[in-house]
Amino acid sequence: MVSHDEIQAALSARLDGEPLLVDASVVDAHLAQCEECQRFWERSLALGRSLGLADVDAAVAPPDLSEVILAGVSDPWRKLAQRRMVTLAIGRVALMAMALVWAAWAVLPVAAAGAPDPVSTSFASVRFGVALALGLSAWRPSQVPGVLLVVGTMFTFTAGFAVRDAILHIGEFSAGLVVVPLLTSLALVWTWAADRGIEVRRAWALLNANPQ
Repeated sequence: MVSHDEIQAALSARLDGEPLLVDASVVDAHLAQCEECQRFWERSLALGRSLGLADVDAAVAPPDLSEVILAGVSDPWRKLAQRRMVTLAIGRVALMAMALVWAAWAVLPVAAAGAPDPVSTSFASVRFGVALALGLSAWRPSQVPGVLLVVGTMFTFTAGFAVRDAILHIGEFSAGLVVVPLLTSLALVWTWAADRGIEVRRAWALLNANPQ
């Protein structure tokens, strides 16, 4: 570890045009992040100018390392931002796909029935409303929590009825009533996590109590 005294001695040698006892790159890297040595360097330059030393203005100034440092820092952040955008795009596409599924789920049964009854019409209205909400969530991911609350509740109720019917062996329960809300909930959670900047792999590791 190079001390401040060694760096300042090297800076004085640089100002006097003498050979440096410390590698120039080490001096420049230390000077870029050490305020104490920066103040020493500025005082030395000011003193040299006041004494009229000819080689003060010709002294080699330390290179600007900000671009190198920022490049090293910004590259991981750039990659993280790109992954977030890709993940968010996948979520939005999934929401639009599920919106089409809900819209078809609303229209097709009514069209097939020919003369729809009030119950089927009510179901169709709810499903079409969910389709519109999913389209809005794909456009504005900030709306996902409210839609997720509705779809999650629908999934919970339908899954509960499906389990009841399976245990009691009563009626025939359509798998779509469970699968469609489940897939929709997963798409909503995915999009919400991507919009919030939560990396899916990292979130899964935290949920599994494995931060590595």
